[in-house]
Amino acid sequence: MTKPSKIMKEYNYKKRLEKPRNKIVSGMMYLLPLFILFVVIEKLWYKVSHLGKFVAHNLHLDDFLGKYSITVTTGLLLLLIFYVFGYLATLPRFIRFYNWFEGMLLDVIPGYSKYKNDLENKISPKPDNRIPVLLKTPVGNKPGLLIDEKEASSVVFFPSTTNALEGEVLVVDNKIIEKIDLDAKSFLGIMKKQGKGLPVS
Repeated sequence: MTKPSKIMKEYNYKKRLEKPRNKIVSGMMYLLPLFILFVVIEKLWYKVSHLGKFVAHNLHLDDFLGKYSITVTTGLLLLLIFYVFGYLATLPRFIRFYNWFEGMLLDVIPGYSKYKNDLENKISPKPDNRIPVLLKTPVGNKPGLLIDEKEASSVVFFPSTTNALEGEVLVVDNKIIEKIDLDAKSFLGIMKKQGKGLPVS
């Protein structure tokens, strides 16, 4: 086997491995927030189950529910905890404390805002009304999302290709903004593919 053909064979072998490798990495990145959520719920369940066992034993629930008494009691206690915090979320003082605490988490836990946003979208999806645009620059058109449009100028957000919550914000003249016939969800999906699929002439 000649040297060029050997190099070509190695290149083709690496090329074939590239696609499954990228799929595996993408799967890991998408699974990470779900894994973190699972770990948090598992630890919360473990902590509350001690209280559930105490309550079930003292209320003699095991006489009625048998071996399922601790599981049922723990589940009801978790629902009660969620309800109490849902009520506290309506109180101004608690909201101020929560915002302070969450701000501290943003500094301590990398990617916290992304994981929180992903979880909120899975639990209660909200329509994204931002408008995809192209900003005309001397070196080419820059894709972004129209956040706030005024008479003469507008606020445009340019998301990162790896994290849609991170990027750059600019206030620009409306004359150099061109709106794209795409919805925000499709636009962000295209950005994850490094711009592949953007409607360009």
